[in-house]
Amino acid sequence: MKLLITVVLIIHVVAGFAALGVGLWAILSKKGQRTHKLTGRTFFYLMLIVAVSAGIVSTIKLNEFLLLIAGFAAYQNIGGYRSVKNKGLSPNWIDWSATALGLVTGVFMIATFNTVLLVFGGICLSLVIVDLRTYYAVFAGKTIPKLAWLARHIGFMMGSYIATFTAFVVVNVRNVEPAWIPWLAPTAVGVPLM
Repeated sequence: MKLLITVVLIIHVVAGFAALGVGLWAILSKKGQRTHKLTGRTFFYLMLIVAVSAGIVSTIKLNEFLLLIAGFAAYQNIGGYRSVKNKGLSPNWIDWSATALGLVTGVFMIATFNTVLLVFGGICLSLVIVDLRTYYAVFAGKTIPKLAWLARHIGFMMGSYIATFTAFVVVNVRNVEPAWIPWLAPTAVGVPLM
């Protein structure tokens, strides 16, 4: 079991580090161009590896905190990618599954009463509510804003990038009090920049 955890952690760290670089490249590249599409797709797959590997390790180690963080990152990553693939935002089973993951993750985050998870849980549930309202509008035949897919894509993918940047900060910034500052500072800076 120890070997499995070590191997999965190595995969997690390598994918996370690569996601930092590739994600930044996607952010800085010209939107709609081949480079942005390629780096964006690569970032998506790297973040899937990050989320799944974090989920595996946190499940083995019974670490609820990291499991919830992985769920939140996965929800945003999948949602952001699907926004580009489904510009009409008409949900299929992948979208419903991702939104269900976001709902369950957000509820459990808030139920912990942990400061960091309360903040992330509130963000997560607010994203789920927007998703559900959008899905309802689509099913009701209402017009959704023309670029709603783009706003969702940017918000979710940037949220996913903030998640991996947060992990980098938390691992590398030590002895900061209160301890929640490294966890929330990237969100406090990154969200307004979106």
